[in-house]
Amino acid sequence: MAQIVEKGDWIKFNPDSKKEETIKWQQDLGSRQEQYIALPYSVKDKEASGSLFIQLGLADSFFQKCQKDESSNPLVSGGYKIQVDEAFQYGQNNEKTLRFLVYHNKANKPYQHRFIETTAFSNIGNKIVSVGAGATPAWGELLKKGADLAKGFIGDYLRDF
Repeated sequence: MAQIVEKGDWIKFNPDSKKEETIKWQQDLGSRQEQYIALPYSVKDKEASGSLFIQLGLADSFFQKCQKDESSNPLVSGGYKIQVDEAFQYGQNNEKTLRFLVYHNKANKPYQHRFIETTAFSNIGNKIVSVGAGATPAWGELLKKGADLAKGFIGDYLRDF
């Protein structure tokens, strides 16, 4: 069985590897969007890793909870670490072998796939759109609009620890 991050685990990350992402979703019949910082993480003392998304507006409070990672091994020291607690939410694939973390205002309710496409259905949907676009560009655009609309209302919410 694959190891995944759990509540209580310490994760390690390097802020230099960050990139900003805009996450868009539908909530309360309206369009929403937030800026997030995306970082890869690894779990200390486990063979597990994933992606970490930090809401840009909460970056200061997130980094106040972090500690400098000062391992005795110079090959792995550096970066920062934080303990996963109830402030995090997570998303995962259906097989529960891949997990990503989100640190944000939990009043935000985007579906998991808004962060990472995790299900076979979304891969099939992307294939259908590409095939449709190959047949005629108009069909491809229509299918893409339909897929984007469906994604706003179908999916799994992020989970609490």
